[in-house]
Amino acid sequence: MKLRLLAYAFLTVITLSACQTMHQTSVSTPEGLLPDITFNGTVQQPETPEQIFALPEQTKVELARILTNTQSVEERTKSALKLIFSYAKDGLLYDNAATKTASETIASGKANCLSLSILAYSMAKELGMSATFQDIQIPEYWTSALSQTWLNGHINVRLQQHRVSRDFSGMVILGSDFVVDFDPYSLKQQFPERSIDTDTVVAMFYNNKAALAFAIDNYAAAYSYYKAAAKVAPNYAVTWSNLGVLYRVNGMYDLAELSYQHSLALKPDATNTLANLAVLYRQTGRPTEAQRLEQTVLAKRSRNPYYFLMLGNEAFSHHDYIDAIEKYKNAVSLDNKNHEAYFGLARTYYVLNENEQAVKYMKKARRNAPSNEDQQRYEHKLSILNQLARVH
Repeated sequence: MKLRLLAYAFLTVITLSACQTMHQTSVSTPEGLLPDITFNGTVQQPETPEQIFALPEQTKVELARILTNTQSVEERTKSALKLIFSYAKDGLLYDNAATKTASETIASGKANCLSLSILAYSMAKELGMSATFQDIQIPEYWTSALSQTWLNGHINVRLQQHRVSRDFSGMVILGSDFVVDFDPYSLKQQFPERSIDTDTVVAMFYNNKAALAFAIDNYAAAYSYYKAAAKVAPNYAVTWSNLGVLYRVNGMYDLAELSYQHSLALKPDATNTLANLAVLYRQTGRPTEAQRLEQTVLAKRSRNPYYFLMLGNEAFSHHDYIDAIEKYKNAVSLDNKNHEAYFGLARTYYVLNENEQAVKYMKKARRNAPSNEDQQRYEHKLSILNQLARVH
């Protein structure tokens, strides 16, 4: 899917389900919403839930060794995490588009937060721990790849400790749980969290695989994954919203609208679904209905710094650098620690040959980076900018 931009305000966006869900209402699926139709591309057989969570035999052997040599949940957790990162020479490479089974993550050494959480969950269960997936309620956050805009979410894994003790008053004290999270920023911000079941995680996995197939115009594979997601977790609203995009770009407007409406019946406040429905209304000649939804969406997103970050990135990709600067500054006015927006300003001023401004904002990006890896990345770019500034 190519980006569809409406006055730099509304994009047709696929939700990359590394993790986004909220309370889901149970609603019957409308008849005919998953018809037996043929799309362009190559049909793929979705991985089974068992294949998604399965661990290689060698990993099971290594986990058995950990089980023998450790006594506490904390020890086992730390040993399991060390094992995860030992599979790659320089540590696992985070790749937002790399949705993989637990075994594939071990073999490839790269994965996104969903895949890493699946691996951690599978290893924890193999160690006999009580593990639960958690959806982290991060703000709407977009990234772009493969000519596609992704709406990202985030999940982690909570390991429950059942250690019980009593204090001097006789009260029972439970051991605190241990959260395995591959994005320290989400923990630092303390976003709300909600437990989700493994069926929903499998549906997220299928949605990611569908979105990646969609990005390379393999609509047949995308449809097979969406159908699998709908079967395993029919009340997961994201599936129906993404399916609506698939129908729309293939000219199946009635099915697209029905799919969007079903998604909204499950999750009425889904901003992204409302935005995509507005795009459909525009495309099918219903500007009044589209404008009503657009106003609702804009009212929600105007308080989100990541919305303006996304608009800045889109403006930058279209070489509209003045607009990009405006949008990035809007982002930092809402969040003065948004390192990505500062980096956006730095690279935009660099393109405009304003190296002093570029250095200024690169320093701010480095200062507000949430991880050592980001700080080092900005430090490297900053050293290059300083050299260029001296040359000129």
